[in-house]
Amino acid sequence: MKNTLLLLLFFCFACKGQKEMLKKELPNKNNDLTLLIEDNYSGLNTAENIIIRDQKTLDSFFSKINRTRKPGIPVPKTNFSEEVLIIVCEGEHVQSKSTGLEVLKETQKAIELQIVKQTTKSDSNALVSPFKVYKFPLSKKEIVFKK
Repeated sequence: MKNTLLLLLFFCFACKGQKEMLKKELPNKNNDLTLLIEDNYSGLNTAENIIIRDQKTLDSFFSKINRTRKPGIPVPKTNFSEEVLIIVCEGEHVQSKSTGLEVLKETQKAIELQIVKQTTKSDSNALVSPFKVYKFPLSKKEIVFKK
């Protein structure tokens, strides 16, 4: 009986701890960017930023990426009625460069995103064309990229 009571108490506290932990891990819905996928091969030679608002465009982008991959990168599941995907393709360059994306400011009409460039030390001279896929809450405001 004593063991059963201890076991029940343990489950009660364990469930509460998991709920609190899940709340901490969920992204904030206040226009936060969430990185979903990053990889070193996009297949694009020049830098390009793509805003994806529908599944057909997303499938088209991933078909270009997965053309030479077996197995390919899985297409992320996205609810386009609640969120939009932003893809940052860096173009071809030496592996020592990397970029990130952050919200610069939000106005009445637009959301300004800034591409942040970072240089990392690397002994490799490999030529890469990286891309990153970000999830962003859906908004009627225009999304603008600032450099």
